[in-house]
Amino acid sequence: MSTEQRPKRRHAVFSSPLKDRTGCFSWVKTICLTLCVAPALYIAAWWVAGRLGGRPIHQAMLDTGFWAIRFLVLCLAVTPVRSWFDWSRLIQLRRMLGLTAAFYTFAHVTLYAAQQGFDMGFVLGQMVTVFYLILGTVATLGLFALALTSTDAAIARLGKKWIGLHRLIYPIAVLSFWHFFLTQKIDIGTALVPAGLTLWLLLWRASAARSRRSLARLASLAMGVAVITALGEAGWYALYSGLNPRLVLDANFSFSRWSAAQQLTADFALILLLIAMRRLLSFTIVQSR
Repeated sequence: MSTEQRPKRRHAVFSSPLKDRTGCFSWVKTICLTLCVAPALYIAAWWVAGRLGGRPIHQAMLDTGFWAIRFLVLCLAVTPVRSWFDWSRLIQLRRMLGLTAAFYTFAHVTLYAAQQGFDMGFVLGQMVTVFYLILGTVATLGLFALALTSTDAAIARLGKKWIGLHRLIYPIAVLSFWHFFLTQKIDIGTALVPAGLTLWLLLWRASAARSRRSLARLASLAMGVAVITALGEAGWYALYSGLNPRLVLDANFSFSRWSAAQQLTADFALILLLIAMRRLLSFTIVQSR
């Protein structure tokens, strides 16, 4: 068959989420997709079982919002973790995690509207007049824009502009956490841990390229973030609850309570240990050859 007679090869509009770019089955993507779907199934099951409390729509709205934040953090973590563990395959999960964050954000907004009886005039009015809802609205619109331009066709069409557009994920993350903090009102410990992890990731990206793989550098950033978290919690309670910030700081650096700063320190220590073990294993394999 001549070149002119050969049918043009067309790219599939929808590719299987369980396959990599070569068309082969990917166990990494399969596990990731399962974990992405699991929270939605869990929330739905608890709703059907009547275990979401007396205000199931409200509780489901809170849960989907928190999962949107979690998956946003995981999306931001893909590139750093890929670098730390020399795991190139991990990059194929970034799109899936970003779309999952957008999905839970959509569910969060939809449940908020449902909580208001789908009175869209009231909902839209709140979203453009109440400060913490304005933050959430801007972050949501930005996240949806990134989701809609995450296809291969959009990447080809936008070219270099696509990279600049998708760097908006960082201000979107900042706005999302700001919104999240303002919704917590009293107990912000739940928001501090993912916020601290995100700050660590952003500081890592802001570091010089030559120092990004240094365990010492990662450890110093981790310690700095833990201190910032403790100070931030003390400052927040001083401003919004009138608590003595020294008491909050004392609690953070003691074992009287499991604080956000202590949880972050434990998380950082575990991550650094895993990185060290991975590098030791790689060194041992190379030396044994």
